[in-house]
Amino acid sequence: MKEVLEAELSRLGLNIQRESFSVLSVLQKNDPIAFIHDNGEIHYPANVEAALIHQIPNIVGKVLEIERSYRNAAQLGISSLSSYRSMLEYNHHVLAGRYDGEGEFRFVTWEMNSERTGFAIGHYFYRNEYEKAKDDFLMRSGLLDKGRLFDSDQLSSLYTALLYRSINDPTLGYNEKQSIDLLLQKIESLTPHSPNLLHSPLQAELDLEQ
Repeated sequence: MKEVLEAELSRLGLNIQRESFSVLSVLQKNDPIAFIHDNGEIHYPANVEAALIHQIPNIVGKVLEIERSYRNAAQLGISSLSSYRSMLEYNHHVLAGRYDGEGEFRFVTWEMNSERTGFAIGHYFYRNEYEKAKDDFLMRSGLLDKGRLFDSDQLSSLYTALLYRSINDPTLGYNEKQSIDLLLQKIESLTPHSPNLLHSPLQAELDLEQ
């Protein structure tokens, strides 16, 4: 887990070092901001104020999922693709992965023939892009109907409408307000890097009043 975590955290400008046999420390400018245990638990130093710490649990969860799925995956069974393991299969499609070293996994989705002896039309994902590879597999294999998904513009409209009602509807009861807040949090988790979607309630209220 150490190599993959190191690669992922380095994209945020963070480093890791072995604190003990079962604990890794996450460093920002040589200062520890988190301690990651081998079982995935995360502890934080007292009074830590690093702005990046909220991203660490998502990265740890992603790395654990990748390594668990890869460890349990079987070889594809084709000599020319012996470096890949089959992580998911459905409806003549496969999501395969291989470890390229230095903390980097590569993933690919393929169509496969009914005998499972040939693969074609590969979509490749590098630098541990497991979530993108899974989404691609779900769409290509037919496990998800694209017509039933919200695109980013639709999520933005839904978020704005829910936030407006949460702020401005005086008839909302406590339970309904909690339900709307949970929906808002879920939309935020689906689009963590979309600055056009996410606003603080105060900023949203000011925007709507203009």
